[in-house]
Amino acid sequence: MAGPEGQEIVERLFAADAALRAHFDETAAAVGLTVPQAHTLLQLGQPLRMGQIAGQLHCEPSHVTGIADALEQCGFLRREPDPDDRRAKRLVLTDSGRELRGRLLGRLFERAPIISVLDDDQRTTLLSLLRLAQSAAAPRPRH
Repeated sequence: MAGPEGQEIVERLFAADAALRAHFDETAAAVGLTVPQAHTLLQLGQPLRMGQIAGQLHCEPSHVTGIADALEQCGFLRREPDPDDRRAKRLVLTDSGRELRGRLLGRLFERAPIISVLDDDQRTTLLSLLRLAQSAAAPRPRH
């Protein structure tokens, strides 16, 4: 994709990314979380091993340990043995952790930059285009 239109698309995607990141940072702070804590809480829609969270957050498992320690001290999660591997621990949200996660999600989507100014049809179109673009860019398995 060459030309000024392609360049503008990339520039606008970078601007949208920056706006969404700033919104995430502000929302995390508004509910009393650091950005890494908020990212971790969002991953815990279901119990996960710390290694799985680290993979999703693209960080080292030792980094997740510190985040989990802080969230556990605040009463937002607990560690439980993984039923598939008793040597491993899963992070599980407590009731207060689920409530906080719900508030975080609600605030994130309440006035999200970019999408909040679009009507329902425009959001549907944007979502379809993003899905198409991401599926075309997905790495192909090697045989």
